[in-house]
Amino acid sequence: MNRAAAIAALGLGLLLSPLVMGQADSAETSVKIGVIDLERTLYETPAGKRANEAFDKARKVKQAELDKQQKDLQQYAAQLDKQATVLKPDVLKVKKADLEKKFIELQQVYAKLERELTGERTTLVQSILKKASPIIDEIAKAEGVDLIVDQAAVVWAAPTIDLTPKLNARMK
Repeated sequence: MNRAAAIAALGLGLLLSPLVMGQADSAETSVKIGVIDLERTLYETPAGKRANEAFDKARKVKQAELDKQQKDLQQYAAQLDKQATVLKPDVLKVKKADLEKKFIELQQVYAKLERELTGERTTLVQSILKKASPIIDEIAKAEGVDLIVDQAAVVWAAPTIDLTPKLNARMK
């Protein structure tokens, strides 16, 4: 079977499938979709703002901890650089190894803090979603929507199906 015939057969199958399945009426097969931008809800609602403030506070504490360790490491490296000419080669070698060890530890602390922040961010989004879920259910029923997706998963959507303003108006 050549390519054109295969495409024609596929097209014919797609056209006939609703008739064969007994769903010739397009009203029976239509699905109403809505979009909600949870990121906007996170930044625009009082609940989201409170959660973001708590997250920012935790992030600043972790950043301060990381900055202090980085500053200490820079000071240690500067001291070692000044002493390099007067230290014995074996002592210098030990101190350089210690500096490398401290640098690796700093990188591990950074990675750990990043993981913690990612986990906290995920928890934050889940808490907002948990709070928003019953409201989203009510909006979906009121609007006759069959499916609501997060804006982050959508490439494009008509502004008329954006239900975010209705959600945000009800989030406290």
